[in-house]
Amino acid sequence: MADLQDLHRLSIDYLLLADGAQVQNGKLYVLGGGWERLQFETYPQTIPVGIALGVRVPWGETNRRHTFRIRGLNADGTELFGGQGEFELGRPPGLPDGMSQIFQVALTMPLPVPGPGHYSVEADVDDGQASRSIPYFAVQLGG
Repeated sequence: MADLQDLHRLSIDYLLLADGAQVQNGKLYVLGGGWERLQFETYPQTIPVGIALGVRVPWGETNRRHTFRIRGLNADGTELFGGQGEFELGRPPGLPDGMSQIFQVALTMPLPVPGPGHYSVEADVDDGQASRSIPYFAVQLGG
């Protein structure tokens, strides 16, 4: 069960790698999502990747501007790619007092894969108030 204090903080509900992702009319559409393994015969490679981010915004954090950042890292922490943005959720008519909302964004970015190894994608909101990291790895095919 969530700590009552956590209900009043921004949190990241999900961070997902996919072949493609988009948000339309409050819904997340994902194609080939949830992968964590890449396989190539040769390196380096760069492929397009969909990254979906869902941020839970509590009632007290609505009607305020927030920032998010997404970046890809190799095993030693070197940044391979990154993106950032801002969002603000208002309180729509009829929203019950105290109800949280979800901010969703889907980005398509070039994913550089310098070689076989371990990598991660990290997301944070409001300079680290909420964060999440997901691993993925690349392997050599053949040889």
